[in-house]
Amino acid sequence: MYGDSQETSSGVYAIDEDGGLTLLHEYQDGEYSLEDLLEEFGFGQMDGGTENGDAIIVLNSREIRELKVNADAYSFDYDEGFIAMCLDIERFASGNVGESLRVVSID
Repeated sequence: MYGDSQETSSGVYAIDEDGGLTLLHEYQDGEYSLEDLLEEFGFGQMDGGTENGDAIIVLNSREIRELKVNADAYSFDYDEGFIAMCLDIERFASGNVGESLRVVSID
């Protein structure tokens, strides 16, 4: 279980092996969420559980690579915040992640 979400900023966090959180993207104004990766791009899978009531999504290495491609290709079709979130996740993962990345949205 990770830290108390009441003490964290609203955003998307990577969850490390020990349950620690790293902020990847702080939510901006707009109508978007982490779950939009599943709905809009078909990326990620639900981890089967929740932490502190927040759903965990797992992205594999192929999906992580394609985040930037899709964000660039559809940058005019989606909310700016959603595109920024995709790019922030890809930027973090490109230097820090092996085969998959576990992320959680904390509102």
